[in-house]
Amino acid sequence: MSDPLAVAVLIGLLGPVVAGPLLARGLDLVSPRWRRTIEWATIVAAVGVAIAADLLQDGPGAGGGFVYLLAALPGIITFLVWRSLLASALVSMAPMYFVLAILTRGRPTFVPELALDRGIPVVPAWMFVYGSLYVFVVILPLLVVRERGLIRRAMQAYLLVMTVSYVGFLVYPTSAPRPDAIIGDGFAAWTLRLAYSLDPPYNCFPSLHVAYAFVSALACYHVHRGVGIAAVIWAMLISISTLFTKQHYVVDVIAGAAAAGVAYGVFLREYSLHPAAVHDRERAPRRAAIAVAVFAAMVAAFWTAYRME
Repeated sequence: MSDPLAVAVLIGLLGPVVAGPLLARGLDLVSPRWRRTIEWATIVAAVGVAIAADLLQDGPGAGGGFVYLLAALPGIITFLVWRSLLASALVSMAPMYFVLAILTRGRPTFVPELALDRGIPVVPAWMFVYGSLYVFVVILPLLVVRERGLIRRAMQAYLLVMTVSYVGFLVYPTSAPRPDAIIGDGFAAWTLRLAYSLDPPYNCFPSLHVAYAFVSALACYHVHRGVGIAAVIWAMLISISTLFTKQHYVVDVIAGAAAAGVAYGVFLREYSLHPAAVHDRERAPRRAAIAVAVFAAMVAAFWTAYRME
Protein backbone atom coordinates (compact mmCIF):
# COMPACT_ATOMS: atom_id res chain seq x y z
CA MET A 1 0.00 0.00 0.00
CA SER A 2 1.33 3.45 -0.87
CA ASP A 3 2.77 5.63 1.87
CA PRO A 4 0.29 8.54 2.40
CA LEU A 5 3.19 10.96 2.93
CA ALA A 6 4.84 9.98 -0.37
CA VAL A 7 1.54 10.24 -2.27
CA ALA A 8 0.75 13.59 -0.66
CA VAL A 9 4.17 14.93 -1.65
CA LEU A 10 3.69 13.77 -5.24
CA ILE A 11 0.25 15.38 -5.43
CA GLY A 12 1.54 18.53 -3.77
CA LEU A 13 4.27 18.87 -6.39
CA LEU A 14 2.39 17.76 -9.52
CA GLY A 15 -1.26 18.44 -8.67
CA PRO A 16 -1.17 22.24 -9.08
CA VAL A 17 0.47 21.87 -12.51
CA VAL A 18 -2.70 20.13 -13.73
CA ALA A 19 -5.46 21.34 -11.40
CA GLY A 20 -4.43 25.01 -11.33
CA PRO A 21 -4.58 25.63 -15.11
CA LEU A 22 -7.75 23.51 -15.50
CA LEU A 23 -9.54 25.42 -12.74
CA ALA A 24 -8.35 28.73 -14.16
CA ARG A 25 -9.57 27.74 -17.64
CA GLY A 26 -12.98 26.89 -16.22
CA LEU A 27 -13.16 30.23 -14.43
CA ASP A 28 -12.30 32.00 -17.69
CA LEU A 29 -15.59 30.69 -19.09
CA VAL A 30 -17.50 32.56 -16.40
CA SER A 31 -18.82 36.05 -17.06
CA PRO A 32 -16.12 38.67 -16.25
CA ARG A 33 -18.61 40.36 -13.95
CA TRP A 34 -18.63 37.35 -11.60
CA ARG A 35 -15.28 35.73 -12.34
CA ARG A 36 -13.23 37.31 -9.56
CA THR A 37 -15.95 36.72 -6.96
CA ILE A 38 -16.30 33.05 -7.90
CA GLU A 39 -12.53 32.65 -7.97
CA TRP A 40 -12.09 33.91 -4.43
CA ALA A 41 -15.15 31.99 -3.25
CA THR A 42 -13.54 28.84 -4.66
CA ILE A 43 -10.30 29.56 -2.83
CA VAL A 44 -12.05 30.24 0.47
CA ALA A 45 -14.24 27.13 0.09
CA ALA A 46 -11.25 24.90 -0.64
CA VAL A 47 -9.38 26.19 2.40
CA GLY A 48 -12.51 25.76 4.52
CA VAL A 49 -12.98 22.15 3.41
CA ALA A 50 -9.35 21.34 4.19
CA ILE A 51 -9.53 22.92 7.66
CA ALA A 52 -12.85 21.21 8.45
CA ALA A 53 -11.47 17.83 7.37
CA ASP A 54 -8.41 18.37 9.53
CA LEU A 55 -10.56 19.20 12.57
CA LEU A 56 -12.91 16.25 12.05
CA GLN A 57 -10.18 13.64 11.63
CA ASP A 58 -7.02 12.68 13.46
CA GLY A 59 -4.62 14.99 11.65
CA PRO A 60 -2.44 14.50 8.57
CA GLY A 61 -0.83 11.36 9.96
CA ALA A 62 -4.17 9.57 9.80
CA GLY A 63 -3.84 9.32 6.02
CA GLY A 64 -7.31 10.60 5.21
CA GLY A 65 -8.16 12.02 1.81
CA PHE A 66 -7.82 15.57 3.07
CA VAL A 67 -4.06 15.03 3.31
CA TYR A 68 -3.86 15.11 -0.47
CA LEU A 69 -6.12 18.14 -0.69
CA LEU A 70 -3.90 19.97 1.77
CA ALA A 71 -0.84 18.98 -0.22
CA ALA A 72 -2.15 20.44 -3.47
CA LEU A 73 -3.98 23.49 -2.12
CA PRO A 74 -1.08 25.95 -1.72
CA GLY A 75 0.09 25.53 -5.30
CA ILE A 76 -3.44 25.66 -6.74
CA ILE A 77 -4.33 28.82 -4.82
CA THR A 78 -1.05 30.43 -5.88
CA PHE A 79 -1.79 29.66 -9.52
CA LEU A 80 -5.28 31.15 -9.26
CA VAL A 81 -3.88 34.35 -7.76
CA TRP A 82 -0.77 34.74 -9.93
CA ARG A 83 -1.57 32.63 -13.04
CA SER A 84 2.04 31.47 -12.92
CA LEU A 85 3.28 27.86 -12.90
CA LEU A 86 6.63 29.13 -11.61
CA ALA A 87 5.04 30.75 -8.56
CA SER A 88 2.88 27.65 -8.07
CA ALA A 89 5.94 25.39 -8.16
CA LEU A 90 7.77 27.61 -5.68
CA VAL A 91 4.90 27.53 -3.19
CA SER A 92 4.31 23.78 -3.72
CA MET A 93 7.95 22.95 -3.01
CA ALA A 94 8.27 25.08 0.13
CA PRO A 95 6.59 22.53 2.48
CA MET A 96 9.06 19.89 1.26
CA TYR A 97 11.41 21.37 3.86
CA PHE A 98 9.34 19.70 6.59
CA VAL A 99 8.85 16.49 4.60
CA LEU A 100 12.61 16.12 4.24
CA ALA A 101 12.99 16.70 7.99
CA ILE A 102 10.53 13.86 8.62
CA LEU A 103 12.49 11.60 6.29
CA THR A 104 15.74 12.54 8.05
CA ARG A 105 14.38 11.65 11.47
CA GLY A 106 15.91 8.33 12.48
CA ARG A 107 18.65 8.45 9.83
CA PRO A 108 22.34 8.87 10.76
CA THR A 109 23.19 12.58 10.56
CA PHE A 110 26.40 14.54 10.17
CA VAL A 111 27.77 17.22 12.52
CA PRO A 112 30.06 19.51 10.46
CA GLU A 113 31.23 21.43 13.51
CA LEU A 114 34.38 23.54 13.40
CA ALA A 115 36.39 24.98 16.27
CA LEU A 116 34.78 28.34 15.45
CA ASP A 117 31.33 26.84 15.98
CA ARG A 118 32.31 25.60 19.43
CA GLY A 119 33.54 29.08 20.33
CA ILE A 120 30.26 30.81 19.45
CA PRO A 121 27.87 30.97 22.44
CA VAL A 122 24.09 30.79 22.38
CA VAL A 123 22.72 34.34 22.44
CA PRO A 124 18.88 34.30 22.40
CA ALA A 125 18.73 38.02 21.57
CA TRP A 126 19.85 37.15 18.03
CA MET A 127 16.40 35.62 17.50
CA PHE A 128 15.11 39.12 16.70
CA VAL A 129 17.38 39.10 13.67
CA TYR A 130 16.91 35.42 12.84
CA GLY A 131 13.11 35.70 12.90
CA SER A 132 13.13 38.70 10.61
CA LEU A 133 13.77 36.40 7.64
CA TYR A 134 10.09 35.52 7.39
CA VAL A 135 9.31 39.16 6.60
CA PHE A 136 12.59 39.78 4.79
CA VAL A 137 12.19 36.95 2.29
CA VAL A 138 8.47 37.37 1.51
CA ILE A 139 7.12 40.83 2.39
CA LEU A 140 10.19 42.87 1.41
CA PRO A 141 10.56 41.54 -2.18
CA LEU A 142 6.79 41.57 -2.70
CA LEU A 143 6.73 45.26 -1.83
CA VAL A 144 9.95 46.39 -3.52
CA VAL A 145 10.28 44.10 -6.56
CA ARG A 146 7.30 44.98 -8.74
CA GLU A 147 8.49 44.58 -12.34
CA ARG A 148 7.20 41.36 -13.84
CA GLY A 149 10.48 40.33 -15.46
CA LEU A 150 12.49 40.84 -12.27
CA ILE A 151 9.84 39.04 -10.22
CA ARG A 152 10.15 36.03 -12.52
CA ARG A 153 13.94 35.98 -12.27
CA ALA A 154 13.81 36.33 -8.49
CA MET A 155 11.42 33.37 -8.26
CA GLN A 156 13.76 31.34 -10.46
CA ALA A 157 16.63 32.22 -8.11
CA TYR A 158 14.57 31.18 -5.08
CA LEU A 159 13.65 27.92 -6.82
CA LEU A 160 17.29 27.19 -7.62
CA VAL A 161 18.55 27.68 -4.05
CA MET A 162 15.58 25.67 -2.77
CA THR A 163 16.33 22.77 -5.10
CA VAL A 164 20.07 22.81 -4.38
CA SER A 165 19.38 22.90 -0.63
CA TYR A 166 16.87 20.05 -0.76
CA VAL A 167 19.44 17.90 -2.56
CA GLY A 168 21.94 18.82 0.15
CA PHE A 169 19.47 17.86 2.88
CA LEU A 170 18.97 14.44 1.27
CA VAL A 171 22.58 13.50 0.53
CA TYR A 172 24.16 15.16 3.57
CA PRO A 173 21.63 15.08 6.45
CA THR A 174 22.74 17.10 9.43
CA SER A 175 21.67 17.83 13.00
CA ALA A 176 21.63 21.41 14.25
CA PRO A 177 24.08 22.34 17.04
CA ARG A 178 21.33 23.18 19.50
CA PRO A 179 21.97 23.10 23.26
CA ASP A 180 20.00 20.75 25.48
CA ALA A 181 18.29 23.71 27.16
CA ILE A 182 17.95 27.47 26.74
CA ILE A 183 18.89 29.29 29.92
CA GLY A 184 16.73 32.25 30.87
CA ASP A 185 13.07 33.25 31.09
CA GLY A 186 13.03 36.48 29.09
CA PHE A 187 11.30 37.25 25.82
CA ALA A 188 14.35 36.39 23.69
CA ALA A 189 14.81 33.00 25.34
CA TRP A 190 11.08 32.31 24.94
CA THR A 191 11.20 33.07 21.20
CA LEU A 192 14.26 30.84 20.72
CA ARG A 193 12.56 27.94 22.51
CA LEU A 194 9.51 28.54 20.30
CA ALA A 195 11.69 28.44 17.17
CA TYR A 196 13.22 25.15 18.30
CA SER A 197 9.77 23.66 18.85
CA LEU A 198 8.53 24.66 15.38
CA ASP A 199 11.64 24.07 13.27
CA PRO A 200 12.96 20.47 13.03
CA PRO A 201 16.64 20.18 14.08
CA TYR A 202 17.70 18.99 10.61
CA ASN A 203 18.12 20.47 7.10
CA CYS A 204 21.20 22.53 7.99
CA PHE A 205 23.54 22.19 4.99
CA PRO A 206 23.31 24.49 3.10
CA SER A 207 21.46 27.13 5.09
CA LEU A 208 18.23 28.11 3.35
CA HIS A 209 17.92 30.95 5.85
CA VAL A 210 21.10 32.46 4.47
CA ALA A 211 20.39 31.65 0.82
CA TYR A 212 16.89 33.14 0.90
CA ALA A 213 18.11 36.27 2.68
CA PHE A 214 20.77 37.04 0.07
CA VAL A 215 18.52 36.28 -2.91
CA SER A 216 15.91 38.66 -1.49
CA ALA A 217 18.51 41.36 -0.83
CA LEU A 218 20.12 41.07 -4.26
CA ALA A 219 16.74 41.20 -6.02
CA CYS A 220 15.97 44.43 -4.13
CA TYR A 221 19.38 45.79 -5.11
CA HIS A 222 18.29 45.70 -8.76
CA VAL A 223 15.42 48.03 -7.93
CA HIS A 224 17.12 50.51 -5.58
CA ARG A 225 20.82 50.64 -4.73
CA GLY A 226 20.35 52.04 -1.23
CA VAL A 227 17.62 49.60 -0.27
CA GLY A 228 19.68 46.78 -1.75
CA ILE A 229 22.82 47.66 0.21
CA ALA A 230 20.84 47.91 3.45
CA ALA A 231 19.21 44.56 2.65
CA VAL A 232 22.58 42.90 1.95
CA ILE A 233 23.91 44.16 5.29
CA TRP A 234 20.82 42.77 7.01
CA ALA A 235 21.27 39.46 5.15
CA MET A 236 24.78 39.32 6.63
CA LEU A 237 23.31 39.86 10.10
CA ILE A 238 20.77 37.11 9.47
CA SER A 239 23.67 34.83 8.52
CA ILE A 240 25.41 35.64 11.81
CA SER A 241 22.17 35.10 13.72
CA THR A 242 21.96 31.48 12.51
CA LEU A 243 25.22 30.82 14.37
CA PHE A 244 24.33 32.57 17.64
CA THR A 245 20.93 30.83 17.75
CA LYS A 246 22.68 27.50 17.06
CA GLN A 247 20.48 26.77 14.09
CA HIS A 248 23.43 26.34 11.73
CA TYR A 249 27.16 25.67 11.48
CA VAL A 250 29.70 27.97 9.84
CA VAL A 251 29.94 25.68 6.79
CA ASP A 252 26.14 25.86 6.40
CA VAL A 253 26.34 29.65 6.23
CA ILE A 254 29.13 29.57 3.66
CA ALA A 255 27.26 27.03 1.53
CA GLY A 256 24.01 28.99 1.75
CA ALA A 257 25.74 32.20 0.67
CA ALA A 258 27.44 30.32 -2.17
CA ALA A 259 24.10 28.93 -3.37
CA ALA A 260 22.65 32.46 -3.38
CA GLY A 261 25.70 33.70 -5.28
CA VAL A 262 25.21 31.07 -7.98
CA ALA A 263 21.50 31.88 -8.25
CA TYR A 264 22.33 35.57 -8.53
CA GLY A 265 24.88 34.92 -11.26
CA VAL A 266 22.50 32.73 -13.26
CA PHE A 267 19.28 34.72 -13.00
CA LEU A 268 19.81 38.23 -11.64
CA ARG A 269 23.26 39.59 -12.37
CA GLU A 270 22.68 40.61 -15.99
CA TYR A 271 19.13 41.82 -15.51
CA SER A 272 18.38 45.49 -16.19
CA LEU A 273 15.21 47.23 -15.10
CA HIS A 274 12.83 48.36 -17.82
CA PRO A 275 12.63 52.18 -18.04
CA ALA A 276 8.95 51.97 -17.11
CA ALA A 277 9.99 50.74 -13.65
CA VAL A 278 11.56 54.07 -12.61
CA HIS A 279 8.61 54.79 -10.33
CA ASP A 280 9.28 51.50 -8.53
CA ARG A 281 12.83 52.68 -7.83
CA GLU A 282 11.55 55.96 -6.44
CA ARG A 283 9.02 54.25 -4.17
CA ALA A 284 11.33 51.45 -3.01
CA PRO A 285 12.51 53.13 0.24
CA ARG A 286 8.92 53.79 1.37
CA ARG A 287 7.90 50.25 0.48
CA ALA A 288 10.89 48.84 2.36
CA ALA A 289 9.82 50.90 5.38
CA ILE A 290 6.46 49.12 5.26
CA ALA A 291 8.28 45.79 5.53
CA VAL A 292 10.10 47.09 8.62
CA ALA A 293 6.74 48.12 10.10
CA VAL A 294 5.33 44.66 9.40
CA PHE A 295 8.26 43.09 11.23
CA ALA A 296 7.74 45.45 14.19
CA ALA A 297 4.08 44.41 14.29
CA MET A 298 5.11 40.75 14.21
CA VAL A 299 7.48 41.25 17.14
CA ALA A 300 4.70 43.08 19.03
CA ALA A 301 2.34 40.15 18.41
CA PHE A 302 4.86 37.66 19.77
CA TRP A 303 5.52 39.94 22.74
CA THR A 304 1.80 39.94 23.48
CA ALA A 305 1.70 36.14 23.26
CA TYR A 306 4.71 35.92 25.56
CA ARG A 307 3.09 38.20 28.17
CA MET A 308 -0.16 36.24 28.02
CA GLU A 309 1.48 32.86 28.50
